[in-house]
Amino acid sequence: MAYPTLTTGTAIATIDCTTLLFFVVALTFAFRGKDGGWMRARDFVEAVKTPSVHWLSAKNSLPWRQVGLSYFAGGMGAWVYYGTTEVGAKPRLSWWGIFGYSVASASPALVMIFIAPTIKAFVGDKNGFSVTDFALSRYGRSMQLVSAFISVMYMFISLCAELTTIANVSALFSDDYGATDEKARTTVLVTVCVITLTYTMLAGLPASVITDRLQGVMITGFMLLFTVILLADNRVTKAQYERASKSTDEGFVVMITLIIAVLSAELFNAGQWQRVYAAKSTADLRKGLALGAGLIFFVMWFFGVLGVVSLAKYYDDYEVSYTKYAYLGFFYLAESLNKGWHVLILIFATSLCVSSVDSIQNGLTSVLYRDVLNFGVPVNVIRVVCAALNVGAIFVAIDKIDVLSLFLMVDLVCALGAPALYLGLMREDVNSFIVAPTELGAIMGVVSSAIAVIVQGAVLDMDGAWTDCYGGVHSTKALAVAANEWCTPAAAPVHRAWGPFGNFWLPDGTTVEGGGLQAFGGKRTLLTFILAIVFSTFGTFFFSWLDVYFRGERARQPLIAISGDKTGVETEN
Repeated sequence: MAYPTLTTGTAIATIDCTTLLFFVVALTFAFRGKDGGWMRARDFVEAVKTPSVHWLSAKNSLPWRQVGLSYFAGGMGAWVYYGTTEVGAKPRLSWWGIFGYSVASASPALVMIFIAPTIKAFVGDKNGFSVTDFALSRYGRSMQLVSAFISVMYMFISLCAELTTIANVSALFSDDYGATDEKARTTVLVTVCVITLTYTMLAGLPASVITDRLQGVMITGFMLLFTVILLADNRVTKAQYERASKSTDEGFVVMITLIIAVLSAELFNAGQWQRVYAAKSTADLRKGLALGAGLIFFVMWFFGVLGVVSLAKYYDDYEVSYTKYAYLGFFYLAESLNKGWHVLILIFATSLCVSSVDSIQNGLTSVLYRDVLNFGVPVNVIRVVCAALNVGAIFVAIDKIDVLSLFLMVDLVCALGAPALYLGLMREDVNSFIVAPTELGAIMGVVSSAIAVIVQGAVLDMDGAWTDCYGGVHSTKALAVAANEWCTPAAAPVHRAWGPFGNFWLPDGTTVEGGGLQAFGGKRTLLTFILAIVFSTFGTFFFSWLDVYFRGERARQPLIAISGDKTGVETEN
């Protein structure tokens, strides 16, 4: 049975009904009071108008199973249909790439097992809501603004990716009208955004955690079900499997690149840091993060294995005639299933999407929670900001702007800031040369890292960044034009950045048959991430030493002092 198999109305109705299910669950929970009784409508409206700290953050309320399921559901998204499956369906990447993507996706939780309790204790219950609160408590307002910019930028791109993916999956299953009509695409995007935004703004983080529990169970159940169904329906011979199953040097490079990129980015995911402050105890936090990491690893591995199976079954289509595309590997395996299974796949995709979208929406607002409480900022301000970001994400998703290139760019931006921020865990001088990072030193570490990326672009004599019709990013217009010859009809390349600044878009130098470039598969990309990490680390230490050398103990103070901010040692008292 070839796609499309569903009518546009059926596809949209499936997405709407699934999203509304989570809306009903969230609002039902929101009307339950702390005593287990039902709230009156008037009391609920008052709670929405003047939300409590529990509404904002569910502080110290979640046992480890809820922490784990919530972290897992928030970390997964509809993008997994394409991500690891694409890596598995590319023989150049194969098992190293799959392992790298799986480890990379689980690694933030594993790192947070060790650093999150320390950060939570340092920031304190009163001040802790998001990753940016550590930046403010440890360094000051300037570093908080830098961290907030990076965090919001990453979550916004993630939101764009989720919306783009669910719209693409809906179009794949829809009839010709739904696959090409912008109104159908817009309907899907607006429905998902409006429904999730409504219940997150009305019910806060506790409701999102409740939906995460349901979504986590659904995602796990669907994964096990489709493992059995798809592998049974797509048997391959030993010879076919061996032809597709490889371990290559390119795959190893991708593994290292992905671990650096995803770890750096997810450490700025404010939505996941909310789970840290919501955990009931340190033991619950650590066990919950371990559970979340394990579930994420196995889901990523599951999709990667299906990518290898898809390549084994359709090897010539992928590698000889180029009539199939690696990112659609999962859907080629599901193509022979009947309509009922395709409806279930769409429900699965919607569950993945909504689980991530509501976590991102809560994460976007959490960046401002501390100022809401400390300075009396109206809570409606953060609701308006979050709504505006959602509208922006809808426009990006409608225009089908390539998400992979945006993801890689924002991952690199996160790599500029992650070492500088988390070196703040070091609060005492090692000796007179290796001093505890200062706020100026941390900011200069980020600047040094950015300059290193730009200088690398200049050394490589880049002509900017050019995106072809497949989303591949090229360092020269000529390469992008050549790649577009594979398009039908050929499209003009899109100019993303000028000169050496194009290096932030991570163009790679290896042309791949069928159009575009191996987006994250090149040694140049790995080198760029390593440069970002090294210069951010070195710059933070070097400029902190200079700062202390010239300014003495004044260097330990925030660059900008605002009455009401609590930074440094003050948070411990």
